Amino acid sequence: MGIITILLFAVILTGPGCALFGPQFGKQTAPYAEDIINRVRAFNAQITTSKGTGELTLTQGFRTETYKIAWAAQSPNRLRMTLLMLGHPVETIASTGQWVTFISHTGAHKPHSAVSENPNLDPYINIPLRLSELVSLLLGKVPERPFDKAWVLPEKPDTIFASQSFSSKIQEWVTNKNGITTRYRVLDKNMNVIFGIWYSQFFKRDNFILPGMITIKDGDQRVMVISLNNLIPNIPVKESVFRLTGS
Repeated sequence: MGIITILLFAVILTGPGCALFGPQFGKQTAPYAEDIINRVRAFNAQITTSKGTGELTLTQGFRTETYKIAWAAQSPNRLRMTLLMLGHPVETIASTGQWVTFISHTGAHKPHSAVSENPNLDPYINIPLRLSELVSLLLGKVPERPFDKAWVLPEKPDTIFASQSFSSKIQEWVTNKNGITTRYRVLDKNMNVIFGIWYSQFFKRDNFILPGMITIKDGDQRVMVISLNNLIPNIPVKESVFRLTGS
């Protein structure tokens, strides 16, 4: 297993258990569900770039590793993130929006680049997450995958479900009493969690409410916790930041 897999991106999560979903009436999104979806989409929608530093803690079984992280991100799919240990860079991922590059600063693997605007990171880092979704997290936002129908259950008025025609996956957002999303999950056709994201320790900066901590879990019980307390929204970022030479 490569450093990329073990590190940053041995990330996504899945919590135990499953929920029973009632009938999905009609083929269109219910008005009440649409209202909740609009609030989810509006959350930090005005943030287009961010820079920051923080910590990333990866736990798998009895093994826990903690890294410092530094990143620059731009919506929808530009990213540069470096993991550091003891002050030294370990791994860097960069995306220009067209190319994605992985570089090991420890020689764990050769530089690897792929042409893709929004790659699925699973083949590279064994997590069912797209690059744009990782960028979304670093902008303090909530991911969303395509869907054409959304609904709520009477017994779960703060939970919104959504699905896409001809897809077996279901998305789920849970909001708190203030309408802020505290959990996002993607479920398979058997209602098992493919991965889940939990938001906590919210703080306010530049009139934005930002998640100070994001926890991600996958079906293999891998847990990644990202601290975003030093997130700076809407800061200018040069295009050259997202390009790596591989050296």
